[in-house]
Amino acid sequence: MLGRSGILSVILAVCLLALAPSSAWPAGQDARVVSAEWLHENMNRPDVRILDVRASVADYWQSHVPGAVYMSPELMRLSDRGVPNKLMPPEALVILLGKLGISPGTMVVAYSEKGDFKPTYLMWALDYLGHKRSAVVEGGFAKWQNEGLPTTQDYPRIAEKRYPAPRRVHPEVRASLDETRRAVSSGDAVILDVRATEMYTGEKGTWKRKGHIKGALSRFWGEDLDTTGVWKDEAELRAAYERLGVTPDRRIITSCGQGQMSSHTYFTLKYILGYPDVRNYDGSFNEWSNLTDLPVDTGMKP
Repeated sequence: MLGRSGILSVILAVCLLALAPSSAWPAGQDARVVSAEWLHENMNRPDVRILDVRASVADYWQSHVPGAVYMSPELMRLSDRGVPNKLMPPEALVILLGKLGISPGTMVVAYSEKGDFKPTYLMWALDYLGHKRSAVVEGGFAKWQNEGLPTTQDYPRIAEKRYPAPRRVHPEVRASLDETRRAVSSGDAVILDVRATEMYTGEKGTWKRKGHIKGALSRFWGEDLDTTGVWKDEAELRAAYERLGVTPDRRIITSCGQGQMSSHTYFTLKYILGYPDVRNYDGSFNEWSNLTDLPVDTGMKP
């Protein structure tokens, strides 16, 4: 028989179980993808901060996930030595996170439109800072609505927090111009351009020069998703990348126009497929094409 202390221990355990969230932080892919259903069950947890990163605040005004705070995806980017739209310095990024009520221990859960690259850009920026707990809502706000989950027009009450500047950033997830230049010269990394084909070939584009970084392979980022904005089957994705020559034994540098679309492919390779060495080049063709001494190719790679 249980003694008095044993009975009290059982009662305490039952009470703690009752107070626990209905669904723990999910396992797999380092908990970087969550379903709309999971978010619905956990959206009131005090350690969860939901970010709506859709392109237009008007969409947020019309309806959003209860408790979600709006963050324009452009807030994270600014000019760097004249190059537009690169990731802001870590010292500025942590101020932004604190204003959003985020601290290093916060679970950051982001959503945008259906099948979009803006949440993955935030995930990549958090990786660069070393923030450990972040996830994308698979299928975005469209899937939330399609599942009949609640929406609101109310703003959440957010208490500002202090997010200390990191002691070190993580350059192993961010490719620099110099690193990309060396990769082109040495061939020691796979450069993967994830823009639409006509941008890659040089048929379209608004940059000073058109085409792609010399030697880069081509695969459009949206090919990783099905029509509902959900990632395709892992085996199908792995086979497609390996046929292209993008294999887990190589260092992969993802590139696009300005580092946003390529963050989606970075996320797919790193967290869906588990590739160990993936870096996003946020300067991308925006930076590369403006430097006339750097080689640019047009047409499809043979």
